[in-house]
Amino acid sequence: MKKLEQQIRLAVQYCQQGNLHQAESVCKENLKKHPDNLLLLNLMGVIQYQLGNYSSATEYLTKALKNAPANADVHYNLGNVSKDTGLFDEAIAHYQKSIQLNPNLFEAYHNLGMIYQDLHNSVEAENCYQKALKLNPNVPDTYYNLATIFHDGGDLDKAITYYQEALQRDPNFIDAHYNLANALREKKMYDKAIVHYRHALQLNPNMFDALYNMGTVYQEKGQLEIALDSFEKALQLNPLLPEAYNSMGIILQKKDQIDRALDLYRRAVDLRPEFVEAIVNIGNALRDYRLSEEAEYWYRNALSLKPDCTYCYDNLFFLMLYHPRYDPQLIFSEHRAFANRCADFLSFHSIPHFSNASPNRRIKIGHISPDFRQHSVAFFLEPVLAGHNRDKVEVYCYSDVPTEDEVTQRMKGYADHWQSIVSLSDEQVADLIRNDGIDILVDLAGHTAHNRLLVFARKPAPVQVSWIGYPATTGLSAMDYKIVDNYTDPPGMTEHLYTEKLIRMPESFLCYLPAKDSPEVGPLPALTAGHITFGSFNNFPKVTPEMMELWSDILKAVPGSRLVMKAKSLSDISTREYVTETFKQKGIPAERIELLEWEPSSRGHLEIYNRIDIALDTFPYHGTTTTCEALWMGVPVITLAGATHASRVGVSLLSNAGVPELVAQTPDEYRKKASNLTADADRLMSLRRDLRSMMQQSPLTNVQRFLQSLENTYRDIWKQWGKTV
Repeated sequence: MKKLEQQIRLAVQYCQQGNLHQAESVCKENLKKHPDNLLLLNLMGVIQYQLGNYSSATEYLTKALKNAPANADVHYNLGNVSKDTGLFDEAIAHYQKSIQLNPNLFEAYHNLGMIYQDLHNSVEAENCYQKALKLNPNVPDTYYNLATIFHDGGDLDKAITYYQEALQRDPNFIDAHYNLANALREKKMYDKAIVHYRHALQLNPNMFDALYNMGTVYQEKGQLEIALDSFEKALQLNPLLPEAYNSMGIILQKKDQIDRALDLYRRAVDLRPEFVEAIVNIGNALRDYRLSEEAEYWYRNALSLKPDCTYCYDNLFFLMLYHPRYDPQLIFSEHRAFANRCADFLSFHSIPHFSNASPNRRIKIGHISPDFRQHSVAFFLEPVLAGHNRDKVEVYCYSDVPTEDEVTQRMKGYADHWQSIVSLSDEQVADLIRNDGIDILVDLAGHTAHNRLLVFARKPAPVQVSWIGYPATTGLSAMDYKIVDNYTDPPGMTEHLYTEKLIRMPESFLCYLPAKDSPEVGPLPALTAGHITFGSFNNFPKVTPEMMELWSDILKAVPGSRLVMKAKSLSDISTREYVTETFKQKGIPAERIELLEWEPSSRGHLEIYNRIDIALDTFPYHGTTTTCEALWMGVPVITLAGATHASRVGVSLLSNAGVPELVAQTPDEYRKKASNLTADADRLMSLRRDLRSMMQQSPLTNVQRFLQSLENTYRDIWKQWGKTV
């Protein structure tokens, strides 16, 4: 017997040295003499399992179990074989039996947790891992597995804690570094994420996914050159990585290298035909730089692949709002299709509101926006936040701004309560709003980038309102009201294009805050230039081929006149060539068209208006900020009125500024108003002299007057809600 014990110890020693075949040989030889020996059968089963001979392992371990049915180790080893062969029910039974026989068997708890995790039973998996940690708190894999459960479940704080615990026990745990970095990236803790991506790459320089994800962090931080370098290195390691091509395309589009960006997007789609984000990016590039209606094909393609893709709808809507060929009723129907597929069902599970319906108490007004920053929306939002009567209104702001600036800091000072929601899910934001007891929740983004419409779909506040930021319906059944005015939405004209009930402000639907560093209004440029200079500083996709044809007619009607266009898209060389060639084909030579790139300085941007005699508004999507800026700088704006909010904003701005005569009702009248104004030098000079003071005295900049109307509106709809509860 002593010799057998020595042989078993020898076999175990071989196993520990990794000499499995020698260990197998020793066991086989001794099993000839001792075919029922429990230790030999169990050890032989373990050896076969480690060699990958699962059938033989099961045979030996089953025989061992017959001889000793109450042996915890044998049950545990059979659990391992069953787990690795996908027989999860048998594995669970064996692990549970081993634990019953030996409650201190750490490995059984750990492996049982792995099975439950594979079966997506996170509750049981977490329970097993926690029990394992009580028995042995020094195993990094257990902490790591717990972290992945919380990570997959969206609890990033717990995930980060457990990844860190794993790394405390094994600083070279590469997967823990990588996934911790991913969790930190999702929490927008970018600098810390970079540290752990770099640790992972030090341990494995060929980890292309770490390089790619690190690039996305630098991209979010605005360090685009470093991000590009990371993406390029990732592609050197894996040239078949579609995400990297797409991300590089996004950066190059921001740098206005649109042809290269399109090539990269298409490469990404070639590699992964169902890559929805890259497909949408092709559509955006064609829409924003080529004015191409082909963009719709790409948006529809994306929606066919992912029918509940909210940002696919968002981008499609802007294409439809920009181009005159889309019928307003069709645009409304598409908004409803979005809500039916993506949003309305969320309100079925909404939690009831418990707001105090007292009609005269101080109201809690919540504002959700990704644009509490240097952005066009801020010109209209900042005076409202700053001027609210705090005896009547308690101001809450839910900011989705990852990179804050000085405008953000100013707005923080205006709010009674400020909460960043950058790292929160829509459901978490909805819960936060309910817990804050918001009475009226105001959306300031609509379908613009980084909107939170799916928060509103969950109906976290009793009354929900859509205001500035988007010139159409949200499409949501859960959105109660849209703030407009009698100019943008005359009674009887547009109600059928909204799911919201329209609230018409008595004067203007917005209030404009001119830049504090605005330059002085200069003299009429035509006096020194010797010719009339028209201008359009609108977002380039609003400049449809139809508008360029209309502007060409005006330039032909006004001999010697020039047109200055300024837009970010015009930084792209091929886009500039497209515009120049389009005008050339319409009989306007290149020397009469001046194309200006984006100007980062607010003052520098406004200063360019001192070169413009008359601004030409776009159609069917009017300018808002650009029209206010032009009027503030003494530049009259010719606008063409339509039958939708987007095509009537200019009507509101010009009427409230006191120059309704600049509004045209037809394209022919638009041409005539522009050309006739050029012939009236006295009128041009008086407008140049008086427009700023007219703006200062108008409802457009009278924040006290506007706020009184807005707060009365909020009070009215609050009382109306109170009558329903």
